[in-house]
Amino acid sequence: MSQTSGQVAVGSLNERVEVLDFQNVSESGTPAVWEWDAVRRTWAKAELMTRPNVYSVHGLGAAGITFILRRQGISLDSALRWRGQHCLITAIRPLGRLYLTVEAALVVLSQCRNPQTGETFPAVMTEKYVGHQQMEPMAVNLHRRVLVVHKTVKLNPGSLVEVGGVPWPITTPYELDPHKNEYALERTIDL
Repeated sequence: MSQTSGQVAVGSLNERVEVLDFQNVSESGTPAVWEWDAVRRTWAKAELMTRPNVYSVHGLGAAGITFILRRQGISLDSALRWRGQHCLITAIRPLGRLYLTVEAALVVLSQCRNPQTGETFPAVMTEKYVGHQQMEPMAVNLHRRVLVVHKTVKLNPGSLVEVGGVPWPITTPYELDPHKNEYALERTIDL
């Protein structure tokens, strides 16, 4: 990157990105329908990271990207969309007086539904660990995933959540992060 002590080369902000906010788009009296809505477009410099971005304490990381943006109203509760890809923001640091360095994970959103409330929301599902047990005469796969959701979404352990139409039991909530909640999901599949 061609910046020194907070200076960014003129013309280097040459990528269009959308700044997204998590909003309820449902009508009053109906279950919540959460979506990442674009609130503005801005120019940025984008550079893919050489190491994964660890956006989940309990799951695997994803490809990372670093953006340089002009200073603006953006927080860890926001997200970015770059070239149609959802970017989950993991760090924001000032770069001089006029710019911000924003680190994000390039993730795929899954459409989810809480069967108890009817609430729908996008979330990121990542792999935690896949176990395998050989039992006579069959084998069992233990699928463990972590569902990363915006802080607004709350799920109850012991209940189900539908991820892409597939029900997953929620085993453990991790809700201490001020910007997101993580839920451990676990299914046993006979082979």
